Amino acid sequence: MGQKQAHLNTIAEFLEEDHEEILQRTNRLNDILTNLRYEGKPSLGKNLKEVRETIQFFNQEVIQHVKLEDETIFPFLETHIPKLESVIHLLHAEHEGFKRNLKSFESLVKELEKNSSEPNHGKTLEKIRELGTYLVYSIRNHMQAEDESVYKLIDQELRPNEKQELMKRMKKGS
Repeated sequence: MGQKQAHLNTIAEFLEEDHEEILQRTNRLNDILTNLRYEGKPSLGKNLKEVRETIQFFNQEVIQHVKLEDETIFPFLETHIPKLESVIHLLHAEHEGFKRNLKSFESLVKELEKNSSEPNHGKTLEKIRELGTYLVYSIRNHMQAEDESVYKLIDQELRPNEKQELMKRMKKGS
């Protein structure tokens, strides 16, 4: 992410490119959570390593994407497409929930890594799988909502000069 290609000619394409990578990583997290359930202790280290890599991606790239939306895109849209205000408030609240859940997920993974031989290991692992699965589904639903509502309306409703201004702000903010 971060490095956008010059050939992208709409704001929706610009944003959806980020979503593609996020979706790939989210789907991979879903696979890892399945592996944690069925592969057991022999593969625990490998699976936890992949979970940590996914958390790092979410903490860097996804949080950067969320920040761009919350600080640049959403305020611009609230001013220029007022009918999106309630949707934007919902999406912003989902961003806050994502950040909280990601921190909780990361804490559970750290707890498991520190205490992997403790008797509560199974309970912690189950909490990781539950919260991880919730993250996967909430990310997928959130991105679908953005793609189908906000991103489409950007290209349909903004005038060419507004699109240029938003793209300029987005490039500055990313």
